[in-house]
Amino acid sequence: MFYCEKNNPHRLCNVLAESAMKTNCKLARRPFNRFEPETTAWWLVPSSALPFYQFNKIYCSWASKERDAMLCGLYLEKGLAPELASVYPSRKGRSLLMNKKWHWHKFIESCTNGSLAETIKNAAQTSDFKLEFHISGGYVDDPALFDPYAGKQKKDYYIFDLDKDFNTLNYRSAKRDTMILKCLNKVHKIADLCSIMQILDKEHFLWLNLFIATEFKVATSDTEESEITSPDEIWNNFLKILMN
Repeated sequence: MFYCEKNNPHRLCNVLAESAMKTNCKLARRPFNRFEPETTAWWLVPSSALPFYQFNKIYCSWASKERDAMLCGLYLEKGLAPELASVYPSRKGRSLLMNKKWHWHKFIESCTNGSLAETIKNAAQTSDFKLEFHISGGYVDDPALFDPYAGKQKKDYYIFDLDKDFNTLNYRSAKRDTMILKCLNKVHKIADLCSIMQILDKEHFLWLNLFIATEFKVATSDTEESEITSPDEIWNNFLKILMN
């Protein structure tokens, strides 16, 4: 079990941003809900540009309704295919269409050349954290009306846990509202995930979210200081590896 000294995602993101700055990595802090900064999830984004769908970023959120643990890790998104530009010319619709700058393309390249598996293994071994993969998404009917961060929308949501061999992905749970991501039922190894991501990459109307995370328990007065993982350790041994 790993513990964090900060008691909410906002405060955790603040200290992680400071740790990143020590390695010359400047990250913009973005709340999920700007009206509830102390209780909402937060992103750390390597750009001040808005919207920030196109970037790989750090995401910190609550791991449970009890708010006694947090998830922290790499978050990236697959947007809609650029071929849809003529169909959905609105400004909001265009912001959801991928171009060459989207990090998703680099992610797919890492799936193709095998470097993703090495990165995952490196991050898991160096940090000794238990990694979990959260994959969610669904088809977008009208980009002009679609909000990727809206709470109520029909989508599939799968969670896998990385085994100690740094290769096997153990199925934990799935919420299947649409069955669009049913191909994830075939995921057993990192290589399976990479193959399926390459298939899903060709789905023009599919919006996909990938969150590679680890869980931290919120430290209490009974937590030993030796049990607490510092922000520098989280950044240097885990997040920085995934971001690169």
